Amino acid sequence: MKKRLFFNKYDDMKYISHLDLLRVMDRLLRRAGVPIKYSQGFHPRPKISLGNPISLGTEAFNEPMDIELREDMTNAELMEKLNSKSVLGFEFTKVIDIDGKTSIADEYKEMRYEITGDASSLDRLYELLSRDEILLVKEKKGKVETKDLKPRIKFFERKGDMINLVIENMSPNSLLNICEVAIKDVAIKRFCVEK
Repeated sequence: MKKRLFFNKYDDMKYISHLDLLRVMDRLLRRAGVPIKYSQGFHPRPKISLGNPISLGTEAFNEPMDIELREDMTNAELMEKLNSKSVLGFEFTKVIDIDGKTSIADEYKEMRYEITGDASSLDRLYELLSRDEILLVKEKKGKVETKDLKPRIKFFERKGDMINLVIENMSPNSLLNICEVAIKDVAIKRFCVEK
């Protein structure tokens, strides 16, 4: 039995890294008494699947996670059990049944971000987003690689002290680095764009 859970991660929980989030989920599922299925082998791991990693310091809302259960359980019962054992800054908002034929990464390529900050930081980011090309230059093993990030930007707009941004398979941190805006100078919220 496969389930897709949607959760919010905010306040101090935004400082939990992607790998730590998997550990938190494993512990939470065990504490809540959820009959999670484990992989076979020398080091059994819980059958948990997350989408694209959430950058450290980014609050995330409506974030999907897939799990596989050993025994059937209603969606309402599963959500109630998990939320009763959850920690402050972390909550489950919805549970649905899935057939498990597609992955989260395939289904949820686009994410919406709300970036707030001072006028100077947002001016630099908006100017970068308005360009025809957004080139990311990286050096890897002595080779210089240049990638245009513009095709990954699906939508952007500025409303006062906030930029709304929809991007595909990418963190806005790359964009902030290019326009030399310190990540500590902005607040980032990520929202899963449901299909």
